[in-house]
Amino acid sequence: MSAPAVQASIWPRPGRLISWLISAVLVGWVVVYNVMRVAGGTPAGVALPSFLIGAGGGIVVLIIGLIIRRRLINAGRIHPVDAEAEIPAPGAMDDDQRRVINATWPVVAAAAAVELVCGIWMLADWNGTPSTVRATAEVVMAGWFIFAALWMGWEAKNLRNMDAGGIDSVALGALLTTVLSGVGITRHFATGMQVLTVIVVGLTAVVAYWLVWFLVRRRGVPSMAILAGLIALASLLLPLLTR
Repeated sequence: MSAPAVQASIWPRPGRLISWLISAVLVGWVVVYNVMRVAGGTPAGVALPSFLIGAGGGIVVLIIGLIIRRRLINAGRIHPVDAEAEIPAPGAMDDDQRRVINATWPVVAAAAAVELVCGIWMLADWNGTPSTVRATAEVVMAGWFIFAALWMGWEAKNLRNMDAGGIDSVALGALLTTVLSGVGITRHFATGMQVLTVIVVGLTAVVAYWLVWFLVRRRGVPSMAILAGLIALASLLLPLLTR
């Protein structure tokens, strides 16, 4: 069956632009955070400055990229296809799409389970740490992980019922969790579980972004899935190499 019809557009649709923006901020943060750590900064000392610098740098790079993209489109050098087609409803899916979703929901469910265990583990670790040295960031991250676990568990149930309407938000949420887990490794927050979380949830982000591409486009290169894979790899390797 042929891919859904799509429309060319100079500017990406709002949902995709937001996804690119968050990805740019995350990439910038991961890069600057680890550069500052290699330079000798402490995890607590570089957390906020690296976020501000990395986020700002990522946004600037994104804006420059969008300007270059627009000029190349106007010059006829590139012909992007902005997928305006929505994720199909369960009744409108073809057999290939159903098979892929059937293979995807267990991945999302596994990510939810890992996030839940990691969040509870971090809470236990925080509770067992003397109050004078407890890190507020650990309990905040634990709260996010538990929330994300419940959210992804819900979306896994929806995918099992062939409702893929929330898969793009799953991809973005998984990518955010992956980056936070990388930061958790550098802060020694339940390190072993953080490594597992980066691997499992990072893979989920890649799979989810690929599924979005497969459901609405199925042509060209799944660029967001590739970018998610690179971010997940950096979130795992950079903290381990700079510890």
